[in-house]
Amino acid sequence: MNTTEPLRFGICGLGFMGRTHFRYLSAHPAAQVVAVCDKNEDARTGRWRATGNLAAGAAQHSDLSGIAQYARLEELLADPRVQAVAITLPTPLHAECTVKALAAGKHVICEKPMAPTLVDCDRMIATARQSGRTLMIGQCIRFWPQYEKIKALVDEGLIGAVRFAKLARLSSAPTYSDGNWLLNGAASGGALLDLHVHDVDFAQYLLGLPATIAAVGCRGVSGQIDHSFATYSYGDGRYALLEVSWAYHTPWPFEMAITVCGERGTLTWSSRSGNDVLHYAGREEVQRIACADEDGWKRELDYFVQCVRAGRPVSRCLPESSRTSIELFLLEQRAISENAPVAVKGD
Repeated sequence: MNTTEPLRFGICGLGFMGRTHFRYLSAHPAAQVVAVCDKNEDARTGRWRATGNLAAGAAQHSDLSGIAQYARLEELLADPRVQAVAITLPTPLHAECTVKALAAGKHVICEKPMAPTLVDCDRMIATARQSGRTLMIGQCIRFWPQYEKIKALVDEGLIGAVRFAKLARLSSAPTYSDGNWLLNGAASGGALLDLHVHDVDFAQYLLGLPATIAAVGCRGVSGQIDHSFATYSYGDGRYALLEVSWAYHTPWPFEMAITVCGERGTLTWSSRSGNDVLHYAGREEVQRIACADEDGWKRELDYFVQCVRAGRPVSRCLPESSRTSIELFLLEQRAISENAPVAVKGD
């Protein structure tokens, strides 16, 4: 593509994540939002209400003058100005809308989770290959400054060989989604899919595929698994402990946290304790490692825009890797259902 011009986006779905994408893409020096799409007239005309579990995307009104406003995806895809589409819709619509956008010749960044089934994931990947367009799933934790920093330091060997990791994503039930679809487990997959997929994805990004998964969990207000505690064992002594919850009672604050313990030190961060990653290495003083004061949504969009404009693959977040995260979610779901560990088959 012409790298002297901005990458022109259409955004499909203007809930919390759609507005977050709009916020960052509208201000991006190498991108331009030229169209939006939502079945709700208030949403597509910029009359927005504050929602979400983090501060981004909380604007209650946006000026969308000069931006095409569509009620149907097909209308947006027919707009010749649109080169890339952000799919920020409820999970059951991801595969269908992504496939349509790719087949129409558009690049696609689709929100996580990729899709509820491996069949849908495979359809998305196959269409991307056939179309020659870029597909990336918004696994934003790979780009979150603190997680990014921890992975880089682990890869550099700062804490020695990893012994174990702990990842948690905890909150009370989300009540902010359009039509409360997140609390309809048949649509969202409950916390185990919608929220936990972040840490499932980062665990495999950091540590690779586990050999076995053991997990316990309980159903919650969504009707699906809304609390889970899982152990990912790697067959070489390493393990990861993953907890997710929508089960805590209001007003339990949202928290995401990670700890990685190695032979020579421990790295840890929580969203409730500032921006710095803490490094414990047996010394009296804890080292504070500064991280950028921004979120992973901005950074993932920066990366996607850069890759598409340069014609490079999205190697940091390939759709095949996002498919693996869905496969691990399904295995964890099975481990809970069967109350027994399950084996993970490698490639």
